Amino acid sequence: MLRGWQVGRVLSCVTAAGPSAGGGRRPVQEETVSPARDELSPRRRQILAAATTVLAQQGNRGLTHRAVDREAGLSEGSTSAYFRTRDALLRALGDVVADRLAEDVAALGARLASCPGDHERAVAEVSRLLARWLGEPDLLAARLELTVAATRDAHLADRFTEWRDDLVRTVQGVLEAADEDGGASAETLVAALDGVLLASLLLPQRRRRAFVGASVEQLLTGLGPDPNPSPAQT
Repeated sequence: MLRGWQVGRVLSCVTAAGPSAGGGRRPVQEETVSPARDELSPRRRQILAAATTVLAQQGNRGLTHRAVDREAGLSEGSTSAYFRTRDALLRALGDVVADRLAEDVAALGARLASCPGDHERAVAEVSRLLARWLGEPDLLAARLELTVAATRDAHLADRFTEWRDDLVRTVQGVLEAADEDGGASAETLVAALDGVLLASLLLPQRRRRAFVGASVEQLLTGLGPDPNPSPAQT
């Protein structure tokens, strides 16, 4: 489960209503900005953390204001006071997940940039990232649900395309450093890694990390340079 402090690392939004110029309270606005650009209030972090769990465990249809209130231990009506519609809640949650994934991919790119051409390091770093995501099954399941929702929501589609394109560019750099053709191969490899990660959720928990690690090594090594070329290849 994504706890409030974890969400707070990568999210932010317009904070809860504050005093207006007339001394009253400003009405809470539905956010249209990315959570990465403004600071989230603790209550919004709490709500979005609970929404991640609800979406992961109950699916898209189960994501309701009432279900999030129950998961967060808040009085009924609390979630709707901050996210008035279900679409507003879903999009804010999409920003949560997309920002987290984008942050992780950027960190991966920075680490790989420090060791260009080091194929073993690339395998290790990609495996580490997928293992990290695997350690948060609610995040993975919520991402799957949001990906499906993105086929019907342009805002979600844009946010998820951004971080995925970054991952494709990162993988393309790895392939080019290994003297492999980047382009379509990077797209295919990212899709394959994505499938491995999601397929792991169907396995018993004790087998997941080993499955992901072995799959990453097999996929990346298969596209990397042959460490023992035959005489005909030299």
